[in-house]
Amino acid sequence: MTEAETKVASTEEPVKTEESTVAAEETSQPENVSKLEASIIRQLEYYFGDANLARDKFLLEQTTKDDGWVTLEVLLTFKRLKALSEDKKVIVDAIEKSDEGLIEISEDREKLRRHPERPIPEQNEETRKEIYARTVYVKGFAAQDGTQMSELIEFFEPFENVTNIVMRKYHDKATKKYLFKGSVFVTFATKEQCAEFLLKDKLEYKGKVLIRKMQDDYFEEKKTERKKKDKKKEEDKLDITHLPKGACVHLDGFGKETTFGTIKDTIHKLDESLEVAYIDYQKSDSSGVVRFVAENVGKKFIEKLTDSKIKIDDEDITARLLEGDEETEFLRKVVKEQQARRTFNNARNRGRHQKGGKHNKNSNNSGGKKRKTEEASGDEPANKKTAPKADA
Repeated sequence: MTEAETKVASTEEPVKTEESTVAAEETSQPENVSKLEASIIRQLEYYFGDANLARDKFLLEQTTKDDGWVTLEVLLTFKRLKALSEDKKVIVDAIEKSDEGLIEISEDREKLRRHPERPIPEQNEETRKEIYARTVYVKGFAAQDGTQMSELIEFFEPFENVTNIVMRKYHDKATKKYLFKGSVFVTFATKEQCAEFLLKDKLEYKGKVLIRKMQDDYFEEKKTERKKKDKKKEEDKLDITHLPKGACVHLDGFGKETTFGTIKDTIHKLDESLEVAYIDYQKSDSSGVVRFVAENVGKKFIEKLTDSKIKIDDEDITARLLEGDEETEFLRKVVKEQQARRTFNNARNRGRHQKGGKHNKNSNNSGGKKRKTEEASGDEPANKKTAPKADA
């Protein structure tokens, strides 16, 4: 889950978040509640609701100043409420008609607060999972400035108990604005209502079919996509085009005393033209891979065997040519190891140069050049358990 997927986009007024996230709960209000009053109730109960109040730093700070009371003057600085009505009496009369019991009205009817008997749920991992379990990802709305929150509220209003809508936004560097991605997270009051929404027949918005899935499923899919992209980037860095194909053979059945020398000598006795570039093998391993210098030499080696068998150190060894994806993966491993050795040698050479540079009276320039030539050859130190390298 990335920050862009969870962070509420900034608005013109950074301390408030209602421009990008808003409640859209359709509760069973009394019949004497007008459409405007229902909108005011919905908006205020969103402000003081679980989802918003827990993360709205501005409003949360206001609730700490006067035993939870927030003046109507402060609430009317929120654009969406102000757009509904600037008349305090209209606002108070509306919230008075709510049967939710979430918001209290002060005696002077100048302040509102969340009911003390309705504390905000503790924001922890358990709470987060519970909310995700009733939240749906919906995609297919007009992106950027093509969709307004008011349109989304109107669209989701017919669905039962939608408690929260989050417009997913991204920061556009060119315009330096937060633009709508065309997708939203919609939270329902219960898991059952969430499930009912997903089971509904094809859902369209302005003629376009909407994609719907659980928020957790969406996050898992994005995680898988990112892993694939990361793997592709890593593979793109490992260029194997310079390595010969059809040149890698897997050998299995080595004895504990088998060495690089006996493997290489046995192959040369079979045919001196079979030039080995590298042996990927650790002593005491039961198997390894021989990489030959030239294209298709591995195939040539297999063809010289009877039933794909060769005897090394009195052991019957089974040979198998690496092909397709298996060959590609092995060659990528080879390139990765070559890059690692190159990086290590370059760092070691820089360190030697710094210690034995021209200002060091004890340095031996000719000896330094000799060491560099030997290291440049790519040969592994004799005491390492790796095959002598002669990369093609």
